[in-house]
Amino acid sequence: MTVKNGRIAWVDVLRFLGIWAIYIGHFGDKGGKAYPFVFSYHVPLFFFAAGFFSYRYIKDTPLVFMKKKTLQLMLPYAVFSLMAMIVFTLYYDWNILEAKDALIGFLLGIRDQIIAGSLWFLPCLYIIIISNYFVMRFFKSKAVSLAISFVIFLVSQTLLPNNPATDPSWFMGLDSALFYYIYYSLGTMMFPLLNKDTTTISQQILTGSLNIAAITITVLTYFQAPYWFFGKIITLLPSLKSFELSIVFYNLFLALIIIYCNIIVAKFLAFISFLGELGRETLTFCGTEDIAKIVITQLLAMINLKVRLISPLVTVAFSLISLIISKYTLVRFLNIYFPWAVGKNKSVSWYKNGHSSE
Repeated sequence: MTVKNGRIAWVDVLRFLGIWAIYIGHFGDKGGKAYPFVFSYHVPLFFFAAGFFSYRYIKDTPLVFMKKKTLQLMLPYAVFSLMAMIVFTLYYDWNILEAKDALIGFLLGIRDQIIAGSLWFLPCLYIIIISNYFVMRFFKSKAVSLAISFVIFLVSQTLLPNNPATDPSWFMGLDSALFYYIYYSLGTMMFPLLNKDTTTISQQILTGSLNIAAITITVLTYFQAPYWFFGKIITLLPSLKSFELSIVFYNLFLALIIIYCNIIVAKFLAFISFLGELGRETLTFCGTEDIAKIVITQLLAMINLKVRLISPLVTVAFSLISLIISKYTLVRFLNIYFPWAVGKNKSVSWYKNGHSSE
């Protein structure tokens, strides 16, 4: 696989595809069929990809590791929250009570209760990474980590009073972390296979067959809606109707299939370095999504230009345009003048050695 400056090209492109899907999904019904489609996999994709390089950090001492991840994820969370508070206060002309409620939402970090929707991901990922670090240091086994994440996943879907997949309610996304940890562990386990070149004819046949199946299911899911395939499975295996967790495992299965399809696309587009550049900024894109969209639309309004998402095509295109504009304005500004605020403190040795945010 193509490696440049210590980075794997298709992984960066995969992250770009993921953040693009996030931006599309947050426009809601304006995305047409793309809206329910991207919501079936875009968040799991980021946790899956974050797990690719988790094994690199096991050698770090606990104190060094926790400091490193706090600077990479929680410090940016605080900075992005402050930026969002300022922008939203001015944009919505909040009174002090409205601003207080928004601030409480940022301090609690509960998914779906933060007014800047994407920000919940950072503390949730932080919890998953820290937890996985201690699991891996203690057991020294990816398989054990995966088994633990699977048990926790089942607990999140059966024993909690609120299902974190649909009704998260815990501080800093802790319940969401219980739900998404399995994707992180699967990413850690599967990355060596996904990054391996196929050499023998039998490997090429197997890979080709998997690719065709994944692409077919993904395309049909887009056109037929996320649960079309579940209906087919129930028709073939009607006994699954009585299995309470059947839809839970189906959602997991479908997300992994579409993630795999995104990996196919990412490998195909890995030669486009610009997409990789966008993918390397996903943490900042995630933290500044709402800010960028508001500022872009307001600046256009200043010259009597109004953004009208008149079709899903326009929504998809505007999502990409927002990423590109943000890269050369807000993201560039933060990278140059406040790298520490976006998890890129160049004075720290681990940054110089090529480590990057998950």
